[in-house]
Amino acid sequence: MPLADNPLLQAYDLPPFAHIEARHFAPALDRILADSRAQVAHVIQTQAVFPTWDDLVLAMDEVHARLKTFGYVLDRLTSTRTGSDWAQASLDCSDRLQDFQRSLDEHPGLFQLYQRLADSQIAQHFAPARKRTLEKILRRFRLGGSGHPSQAEVKDLALRIQGGRYLFMEHLQEANKAWSQVFDDETALNGLPAAFRQRMADLAREQGHKGWLLTLDETSFRTVTRHADDRLLRQRVYIAYSTRASDQGPQAGQFDNGEVLRQLLRDRHQYARLLGYASYAHLAIEPEQAQSPEQVLSFLRRQLARQKKTWPQDTEQLKAFASAQGYGALQPWDYPYLAEKLRRQATGVSEQSISAWFTLATTFARMRQIAGELLGVEIIERPEVASWDAQVCLFEVREWGETIGYFYFDPFEDPSEEGFPQTTTLRNRRITAEGRPRHPIAVLHGWLPRPSGKQPVLLDHRQLRILFHELGHCLHHILTRAEYRDVSGITELSRDTAEFAGVLFEQWCFSIPCLIRLSSHHQTGAPLPENIADQLLDYLDTQASWEQAASLREALFDLELHRNDGDGRSAQEIFDQVSAQVGHLPAFADERWPNGLDYMVTGYAAGIYAYAWSRQLAHTVFEVFRRNGLFDRRTGRALRETLFGPGDSRPLAASIAAFRQACDQRGGVTA
Repeated sequence: MPLADNPLLQAYDLPPFAHIEARHFAPALDRILADSRAQVAHVIQTQAVFPTWDDLVLAMDEVHARLKTFGYVLDRLTSTRTGSDWAQASLDCSDRLQDFQRSLDEHPGLFQLYQRLADSQIAQHFAPARKRTLEKILRRFRLGGSGHPSQAEVKDLALRIQGGRYLFMEHLQEANKAWSQVFDDETALNGLPAAFRQRMADLAREQGHKGWLLTLDETSFRTVTRHADDRLLRQRVYIAYSTRASDQGPQAGQFDNGEVLRQLLRDRHQYARLLGYASYAHLAIEPEQAQSPEQVLSFLRRQLARQKKTWPQDTEQLKAFASAQGYGALQPWDYPYLAEKLRRQATGVSEQSISAWFTLATTFARMRQIAGELLGVEIIERPEVASWDAQVCLFEVREWGETIGYFYFDPFEDPSEEGFPQTTTLRNRRITAEGRPRHPIAVLHGWLPRPSGKQPVLLDHRQLRILFHELGHCLHHILTRAEYRDVSGITELSRDTAEFAGVLFEQWCFSIPCLIRLSSHHQTGAPLPENIADQLLDYLDTQASWEQAASLREALFDLELHRNDGDGRSAQEIFDQVSAQVGHLPAFADERWPNGLDYMVTGYAAGIYAYAWSRQLAHTVFEVFRRNGLFDRRTGRALRETLFGPGDSRPLAASIAAFRQACDQRGGVTA
């Protein structure tokens, strides 16, 4: 095939997914790498005397953007399409692409040019967005060892850390796959929601079994421990999940992450110290809104002290309820089950009963409508545009009739993959050296259970919150006004800033007017009655301390682990000590939660605290909406202009201050 006809080498606004075949990738990558090498050589030659913004930063930005987009399309198609030709495309291209991208981040000639530009007199007069962009580029080079006397050691440690992360996830995925249970008698599944039982039946049929197949993942763990009437089943699932990839439990020693985690932490600690940081936590938190690990620790301890005041009440209430149910000594797998029964009895509703008012299609359409009205944009479905899967929808975001960005909605889980709800980015917004805008593209992965038969997909409140959270990320990515790739995309934000928009959008799910507006009963079309919406909020607030405590335990453990690594304690010892400090949560001796905590290797190391940190800031901002009106367009416009618009060109705290200043005390927005 002539290269000129290769769809991956054509200019496009949206990737031509329908026309891309596996055979297109290798020759396209050959051309892209050749072009990139030539462009890098040209930049180094022409910028040697006097590096400039357009001919260094924007020229290299073009190279990086092309590589990033190619990599995303490669990953999306090779991970969702089967066959030896697709597997071969991944083998032919993935490592070559990553190696070249890494070489650019370690290139001594480029590092010197960026440093000279940053040190130049003209750079002192750059706008904040340009200064921030240069700062982030130079930090990437320094983390790759550029300018360091032990650059080879830094690079070696970085590669070992990457390898450790991959191995940790591989062990965890293998441990998940290794455990399953087939049921021939449905009575053993009493208490489990009907939709979940149907999912189990579908899985069994897909794998050639009769009956129902239970697998090990976060959804199964959460559902079984909360709803299964069979205490032994809850115990088996709890033990299997809490001992995954460890030296304990049903797969003891088979996929043990214990040594992997020890080595990964040693390498992270050594890497950070080599680069001049006191710990890996100091390195990870440096670009964040928080000033130091000590500040984060103080924040988490204040959160713990405040929340602990209400926990004894939940404990006493649950134990009294358990006693009335005939329980004696409670085990860890009893707590979520009894808490769920208590919630239902106390409030008269459940997540399953409420889900009847929230069909995926109608609810997501209304979510888009609310968000569009609030932020002053149109969100238009483009069903005629093909994507990588028939279930994936494209939405175009417009303002005054002009396109400003896109997002794909990939709603359902893939049983062949390990995954979770998340937002990924295909392209960041940027303005080219010629002044042409490149529209941002986000992808919302809902990871919802696939529909079975003609039954519509019904959302429980947790799934509703997840969709709002991820839609917040998408709109944050698309509605930036930042002109440079390194400060415009959500993947370029500090972790605590990146989570802010998602956590903020979740707050609407806890308001009765929003719940009613989103709702439409799947059989009658009637909206959610206000009294039932009120019962739902009571349900969500009842026995909520267990999840609060678990979240704080993870954040404190993660920070302590990366702040004090090297002091002789194992990860499990640190976890046990933090668990004792938090208290409240039941446990049994064989638990090995650190071995299965995937946050540690998916970009959140020393950053799990970001959820609690951003939630506090989100509450501050949401209070302005409560005051001015949950759907007040002027307040929404202020949010967009002050918080979404600047991207990462200024600190989140400065953006929140600008938002509050824009919103006057009378409930309006200043002109």
